[in-house]
Amino acid sequence: SDESINILLLGESGVGKSTFINAFVNYLKFDKLKAAEKNPVVLIPVSFIMTTDDNFTEHVVKFESHDTLSNEDYDHLGQSVTQHCKSYVFTLKDGDNHGRKLRIIDTPGIGSTHGSSQDDANLQQILSYINNLTHLNAICILLKSNNPRLNIFFRSCFMQLLDVLGENTRERIIFCFTNSRSTFYTSGSTASSLKALLNSLPHKKIPFTKQNAFCFDSESFRYLVARLNKIDFNEIEEEIYNDSWEKSSAQSNRLLQYIRMKMSIGIIPDESHSTKHVQLKINLMIRPMLETMRNILRNIILWNADLRNISIELCSKIIKGTMAICLKCPHESAQVADFWITIH
Repeated sequence: SDESINILLLGESGVGKSTFINAFVNYLKFDKLKAAEKNPVVLIPVSFIMTTDDNFTEHVVKFESHDTLSNEDYDHLGQSVTQHCKSYVFTLKDGDNHGRKLRIIDTPGIGSTHGSSQDDANLQQILSYINNLTHLNAICILLKSNNPRLNIFFRSCFMQLLDVLGENTRERIIFCFTNSRSTFYTSGSTASSLKALLNSLPHKKIPFTKQNAFCFDSESFRYLVARLNKIDFNEIEEEIYNDSWEKSSAQSNRLLQYIRMKMSIGIIPDESHSTKHVQLKINLMIRPMLETMRNILRNIILWNADLRNISIELCSKIIKGTMAICLKCPHESAQVADFWITIH
């Protein structure tokens, strides 16, 4: 049986999910910041602007990994970096979990700069991805600390997740706060807006306590990438980044311990009791059924035109993400009887 720990990572666009994953894997691999500085792990390409010295000199800091999947758009600051769901798998090395696989599922950001229709498409993609998992141990909601206003789409996200995975999912939700150094490693003003959102949900209350809340700051990872770009820091700055590393690393260990103790056995979506699963299945069937019907009509036209030695066959190809037309495949037009078709 699959004993991996599967964690779904959700968050608003720009909250720093990709940076969080990059930082998290370094917390797992290295005990100290100095050890990570020699050869840090960068799973997801990063790009950000860093200001240094008394003249506020700006540096565009970049690091590209060997990950060649066109899943990220990190050249457009302010937009969601992750474009499609993708899993990152690590092997845990601590005593209780030694050899066990940890899978963190990165997802497109909620509150897309492309509008609510893109949010709906992203959420449908996330729910479809969940549907293909053997199990799910935890759902990690990533939030910026000191954010008094949460995106309205979060409410819809919570409701649809509970529809798909059932009421028991409430106990599987954990909250991680980023950029928490500015709020002394607390949730800051985000806590009150989050409580108000959770209280407004029609389902049973989702727990939000100190036990399932974790505060991180990824500045130490940005420091590691900056050092790879030959940017120097003074002693005081290095102490600040080291403190950020120590506190965030401790939180990552507490998070894993919490999941191991409370969520060791994963939940399996109960398809027979979920109307959302049925909706997803139907939505996935609509396009293939329409294309099949259209092709049947084409072949009827050929038959009626006494071109019975000619037929058109559909050859499906798997594409990443939801789209009306695959723009990556070369295509050309061909005339069959009295109509034209596009061949990919």
